[in-house]
Amino acid sequence: MYKKFLLSDENEICKEDYLERKKLIEEFSNLPVEFFSKLRHFQPQIGCLNACKICSKFAGTTTEYWTEKRQRNVIAALKYSSPKEEKSKPLIVWDRFEHRTGVIFSYLDNDIGNYPYLYSFIKLAYRELGVLTRISTVGYSRHNQQLNQMHAQINKQLLEALGGVRLSFTPYETGWECARTQSFSRYDYVSDMANFLKIYKPYYNKVGAGSRKMCVEIRYKPLVKIAEVFDTDVLGHKVICTENYLYISVDENCKLNVAQISDPYEHKIRLTEEATLFYEIDLYDKVSSIQELKKIAFKFLKVKDYKIVKLYLMQNAEGIYYSINPSIEENGNYGFNIYPKTDYRVNSGYIVTERFLVNSMIQYKAKKGLKSLEKFDNATWQDVYNTLTICMQQAKYYEKNGKKDKSQYIMEEILPMVNAYVTALQEAEYKASDFFNPDFTIDTGIICNLGRAVSEFCGLTSKKNEPLTPTHERNYGSYNSKMSQEGTAWRLSCDYNNTVTIEELQLFNTTDESGQVSFRRQVSLNEDDEILSQSDLEISYQIPGQRRR
Repeated sequence: MYKKFLLSDENEICKEDYLERKKLIEEFSNLPVEFFSKLRHFQPQIGCLNACKICSKFAGTTTEYWTEKRQRNVIAALKYSSPKEEKSKPLIVWDRFEHRTGVIFSYLDNDIGNYPYLYSFIKLAYRELGVLTRISTVGYSRHNQQLNQMHAQINKQLLEALGGVRLSFTPYETGWECARTQSFSRYDYVSDMANFLKIYKPYYNKVGAGSRKMCVEIRYKPLVKIAEVFDTDVLGHKVICTENYLYISVDENCKLNVAQISDPYEHKIRLTEEATLFYEIDLYDKVSSIQELKKIAFKFLKVKDYKIVKLYLMQNAEGIYYSINPSIEENGNYGFNIYPKTDYRVNSGYIVTERFLVNSMIQYKAKKGLKSLEKFDNATWQDVYNTLTICMQQAKYYEKNGKKDKSQYIMEEILPMVNAYVTALQEAEYKASDFFNPDFTIDTGIICNLGRAVSEFCGLTSKKNEPLTPTHERNYGSYNSKMSQEGTAWRLSCDYNNTVTIEELQLFNTTDESGQVSFRRQVSLNEDDEILSQSDLEISYQIPGQRRR
């Protein structure tokens, strides 16, 4: 037995653990100090059984993860190789001022919610390294008693060791997409989400709502259409049209300059160029030719009494595009983006970024005399139902006025997800005010074009990770985004075949075809990791939505 490289609750360790810790300490000690100070992703697990087809990190569908024995060895190695002395904790993540000093992200290409040893991982990371652990998950099956007990234990004993909890609702999870199969149901999916929310209610009661505290994020499929785009001039006015969406510049001879993100940390989209004002004219029928468009535009220019919108000229790697009303204003967001063909963009069309649920919430709050971001502390569930009625009425309005794409999208994509979320909140005994709280219910709009999600954008881009909207550009674009501002981060992760992976991530290279990784090293360890594959779903409960057998 050995009495070296011990954790605080150990008196001695076996030879095998000693040698593994010694090997890892030697590896870590040869890395630059930034590995410790800017470590961001510290993952005891790789792979994800949810198999989301839009996974931003191409997560494998086989999950491999550290046992408690291995996580102890890795954490001990970090403790004894850190250039900081133990008394000046945290021993890692002390210089990541750009994004959550002292907090580790236990996920990247995995779902940490179904890691069975998460309790001990959080406890050791907090006690031995002095860091908090952030959890982000799409949930797990409530029928898994081991996971239930483990998450309950976290909420009884480790609240101070958590650095945030986020539950994601997306329509791409297996439990949602395969809900009409023998193995999955949406009833079970909703109940599993409710189960997670109920278990983590003590944490919510302790820290409150917020993206860095506890929240639920809702993401939707993109509303995309491949369509012809007309871009012309009529009587000196710029005219842009696709399908039955028509925009005519207010002023003659307007000049559009390419806009960039000016402040990526501003929730409201801030751009380097002033908006150009356009009339927005809703046509019932689509325009089919440039000649027809010119006749229509000429007729409308005689009146000049239409809704006015803000239009920006944007650009990505495949050329220019037009973004209308990209920011969330006090009256909501009615975003629309038009993509002409270019030398690199082989298809033209549009993406609707209108925030249908958010707009309905804002409209209802306004009726109650509340601002868009104000809390609605005395809200009732009837107020929630009234809000959903507004959303449904919006769908009917669009149907009546020829915007069948929006109407169908609201009815088939927005309302089913939101109704499921409302039911989960009620089952978990949360308040109606939590639904209206923008710090808790975070509607992020459509998914980003990251990883596998490129297939969801219907040919408007052929490039993975290419920003397609100003919001995407703000989040991870190469010019001036949150990712480019953060710069460099490090990752230490469990990897397949009992290896540990160390990577330096250049976050500003997110959109580059070569990816973020600028340094990578793998360390082979003894066989100890545990493995789950999708075939295990037939015999064990793991992911949300699984029916009871």
